[in-house]
Amino acid sequence: MRTLRRYLFRQLIGATALVLLVFLGLLFFLDVLNQLSDNGHGFALTLLMVALQLPSRAYEVLPIAVLTGAVYVLAGLAASSEFTVMRMAGLSPRVALAQLAGFGLLCAALVFVLGDFAAPAAQRLQATLQAREAGGRYGSAPDAGLWVRNREGAADDQMINIGAIAASGELRNVHIYVLDDSARLLRTIDARSASYLGRDDWRLRDVESVLLPSGPGGDVQRTRLAQLDWPTSMSPAVLDALVLSPQSMSVFDLWRYIDHLRANGQSVKRDQLELWRKLLYPLSGVIMMMLALPFAYLHARSGQLSWKVFAGIMLGVSFILMNTRASRLGLVASWPVWLAAALPYLLYGGAALGFFLWRVQRH
Repeated sequence: MRTLRRYLFRQLIGATALVLLVFLGLLFFLDVLNQLSDNGHGFALTLLMVALQLPSRAYEVLPIAVLTGAVYVLAGLAASSEFTVMRMAGLSPRVALAQLAGFGLLCAALVFVLGDFAAPAAQRLQATLQAREAGGRYGSAPDAGLWVRNREGAADDQMINIGAIAASGELRNVHIYVLDDSARLLRTIDARSASYLGRDDWRLRDVESVLLPSGPGGDVQRTRLAQLDWPTSMSPAVLDALVLSPQSMSVFDLWRYIDHLRANGQSVKRDQLELWRKLLYPLSGVIMMMLALPFAYLHARSGQLSWKVFAGIMLGVSFILMNTRASRLGLVASWPVWLAAALPYLLYGGAALGFFLWRVQRH
């Protein structure tokens, strides 16, 4: 059985890697054309920027590559009667399902590494390069800056405007508006720049602080400082969520960002849904293997191999589309976030297992 597993895994790895390279090559070519037409970057910089998107692309298409490669291998083994020989050697349906599920778990681990480590790191580096090209600022609306709400304690509500974020992570043109529970302005702080010191502490430089009077007849207190230490729970991870999309963040950073939004009384359902999707998405590797296994039990003369591979690609694409649609439908219908995220896995996993059992019984 160990020999069969080694042979099967070697075939699956080779086919999956080949399909993944084809998909990434096609997406790379299309992205390069799109980038060259949309911006004025040089050709070398465009290639680098698109190359930094490859981990995210691999994260997105790896489940489809796994399904396509597995369908090709299993249907090919069935067509050449090799799978029949494996069954005679002791590869029962239960053992075959366990072996392919094990391969799916290996793919799930790879998807998790891509989505939680490689893709976020590449996206941050890409944002840094874009910031340098844009003169040290990035964001969706550089003229208006970035706005962040941050609550420090029960009676300290802050509205923060950041004019720009340098490629080094330094904040520029920072304006802080401190409000009370009645949304009355208590204090304003303007700083030319701010740098993160760690442990939820920022250092403001070239600061002008204005303390407004608490009642009529009071005096406005204006203070100028060379620097001011500003304790706040707003971390660079929170700012990453404003510059990068939640899909590009790691699970831990996204969880911290959701905790920050919840502490500030902001809606978190959309981000919670994205967190559940990122947690469940690696399991798509297992679902893809469950969808591919019935192709091994199709009769050798029941169709051409190319049509089976095409059917596998369509199954993978439909799963990705269902995953996106179910999430949006869950938001509109106010479903529990875990149900909206898990519904495609439950439907496709249940359908694949049911079809597999029905096919094995008939065969």
